[in-house]
Amino acid sequence: MIDRSDSSDRGRLDAVRRGLREHGAVVAVFGLSSNLRYLTGFTDEPGERALLLLVAAEGEVWMVVPELYVAEVTAHSPPATVLPWADGDDPMRIVRRIADGLRERTGRVLVDDALWAAFLLPLQAAFGGRAFGLTSDVMTSLRACKATDEVAAMRRAGGIADRALESALSEPIVGLTELQLAGRLEAAMLARGANGIAFETLVASGPNGALPHHRAGARTIEPGDVVILDYGCRVDGYCSDITRTVACGPASPRVEAVHDAVLRAHDAAIERAAIGTPAEAVDRAAREVLTAAGYGPNFVHRTGHGVGLDIHESPYIVEGNRKNLQAGMAFSVEPGAYFAEEFGVRIEDVVVVGENGAVSMTMAPRELRRVD
Repeated sequence: MIDRSDSSDRGRLDAVRRGLREHGAVVAVFGLSSNLRYLTGFTDEPGERALLLLVAAEGEVWMVVPELYVAEVTAHSPPATVLPWADGDDPMRIVRRIADGLRERTGRVLVDDALWAAFLLPLQAAFGGRAFGLTSDVMTSLRACKATDEVAAMRRAGGIADRALESALSEPIVGLTELQLAGRLEAAMLARGANGIAFETLVASGPNGALPHHRAGARTIEPGDVVILDYGCRVDGYCSDITRTVACGPASPRVEAVHDAVLRAHDAAIERAAIGTPAEAVDRAAREVLTAAGYGPNFVHRTGHGVGLDIHESPYIVEGNRKNLQAGMAFSVEPGAYFAEEFGVRIEDVVVVGENGAVSMTMAPRELRRVD
């Protein structure tokens, strides 16, 4: 795990500069995205006003900032020259001036993977003649291993998610709509200190549970339903992500058998996760358990995905990803089994890899829970 002293804004920018030189790039351009927050501490929703961070391989850092954001940006004291522009101005005029100043240097321009096309096209014109690439060439490896403070934020987010589940299930859920139960979960997380939800809460009841990414809808939860709850929150920008499956009343022997197999697959995957283990081996460990139980064809997605400032980021726990896990990598482990027009089961925790293997950041009971 990286110590906080190695992950200051300046330290991260230095790492970006090294990455740019290694990848033959002259400058990286970031928009309003998780990368910008990671490098400067500033964040907001993307909008039609250009707010750009430009990092040159040889040292200079600029932030092109709409005037209405200047006070907020400077409050974060980013190690950058802040270049404001007013509504009615052309922010690309500032970018063209920077591009002219870099004209004598060779190399590609790397752009934020999340940058809107509305900004990308003028950037291509401003840096005319340059080859373009993606900042993920540099940022994926930089962000994959979480620093101590990042893991601490994720643990706090995981603890809030754990307590929110207990609160949401302390009263009957039969008779609620999926949307009402999702709202109950979200309110419980906010009441316990979350800064916001990490993603749109998934509540999938009865036959909707057979759809792995079913969003909460108007269906009313009924006695006998199996219900998947997939939700999370943010703390200081960092996400939690947890899934539990509950039964409204006594579960059938079939549901219990499926849940048992999914839980064993979940545990096998976590046991396999360790420094030096290929990511695909973790996926394979979960898949082998479900295949042996006869549910292999019902496990229709990867075992997991990285979690951090983004709810989906590197590393991806999937067949074909042969990259070895490293200390500080945080990712979900979420095997599932789905039966069309009947029900689904999924169990998910986010784990962080350390010297002693993978440790979960969510601790809510994983056993099949009977609720009213």
